[in-house]
Amino acid sequence: MADNNGNTEQLLPGEALPAVMLADEKTITLRKPLKVGDVTYDHLDLREPTAKDLAEASKAGNDVEQAIALISRIAKVPKIAIDQLSQRDLKEAADFFDRFNDVSRPIGQTSSQN
Repeated sequence: MADNNGNTEQLLPGEALPAVMLADEKTITLRKPLKVGDVTYDHLDLREPTAKDLAEASKAGNDVEQAIALISRIAKVPKIAIDQLSQRDLKEAADFFDRFNDVSRPIGQTSSQN
């Protein structure tokens, strides 16, 4: 990682990744565009979820249904379209959201080691 002066510093295993390195937003270009009626969605604009977003999504059923609800809410794309997401696009979006849960996890450490 480089500081403002161009000096680089590498993180060692077990060191936490600074929270400032996480992007608050991400655009995912869909591998397979979604079509609902005459509207086609070829990307999803995602941002860090708020507590309200998480609370609303948690009302859905299982983990996949919660991910679909969260993506739909944040990307402002109808659920009927998000239901068509490919598994890889769904995983990419879910992984983006999951990063915010892991801000203080040391590099190289899995969630089962916490």
